[in-house]
Formats: sequence, C-alpha cells, structure tokens
Amino acid sequence: MHITTPKSAYLLGVRDGAPFMLVAGPFAALFGVAATEAGLNLFEVMAFSVVVIAGAAQFTALQLMQDNAPTFVVILSALAVNLRVAMYSAAMTPYLGAAPLWQRAFAAYLLVAQCYALSHAKFDAAPEMTVPQRMGYFMGTCTLVMAMWFGASFAGAALANSIRIKDLV
Repeated sequence: MHITTPKSAYLLGVRDGAPFMLVAGPFAALFGVAATEAGLNLFEVMAFSVVVIAGAAQFTALQLMQDNAPTFVVILSALAVNLRVAMYSAAMTPYLGAAPLWQRAFAAYLLVAQCYALSHAKFDAAPEMTVPQRMGYFMGTCTLVMAMWFGASFAGAALANSIRIKDLV
C-alpha cells in the first residue's frame, strides 16, 4: 500500500498491526480472568485496563494487590515495569515530536511495544513520511491492538464472573 495521505498511512498501520491481535487477545482475556479471580469487579477490571494498558504492569500490580502490598509499592512496581515505555517515547520523539501536543499526549497514552516496534521500523524505512502521515500510521497500528485489549479484557472478566455465578448456584 502506497502512503499518500494520513488516511492511507492510518490504513496501512491498521493492516500492519492486525497480526498483533492474535497475541493481545489471549493475554488480555487472561488478565480479565485473573483480575476477576483476584476479586476485582467488571468495572474495576475495565478501569484497570483502560487506565494502564500494559499487560506486564497490570499482572505485576495485580499480584502485589493480592499479596496486600502497600498501595505505594503497587504503583511504584507497576511504574518500574513500564519504564521501557519512556525509552519508546524518547525514540519516537524525532518522528512525532512536531505533532500537536494533544496528538503527542494521545500517542503517549497508546504507546505499547507492538505499536512502537511497527512504527519505528516504518519511520526508519520511509523517512519521506510527513508528521501527519507518521501520526496516522502510528494510530493505525494501535487501533486493532487497543480494541482487542479492551474487548478481550472485558470478555475474560465477564467469563470469569459468569463461571463464578454459576458455581454459586
């Protein structure tokens, strides 16, 4: 697919990011089940997934919460696990740093390993891309991964709730 507009870059990003749904789905569903089994309700599971969007940090925090660690330790540990995202962000600055602040903030929120890897490789391979095209591509790589993460987290939590309710009856 040839990139001529931010929209064509976005669509290419969606296409390139699609295979990561196969990884994000089961991992997110597992988080939904584990979080529910740890005592979180469906709203809490979804809030956790939407606010954090980082599987490794979510599982770390969940385990520490189950071990009754102090809140400060839970937050600090999750942040430590996610320090890699600061490195991703620094590496993306030369490519997306000229984008408007609101776009950079949204990109920072969505920055996960898969989207970073795809985008960084594409931007290196296609230096002629404009900042809007780069932002379009990046957002495209995130679209299906994020949709799968949120949807599978919900499905895993709902399934675990369903099984728990049937066990009580």
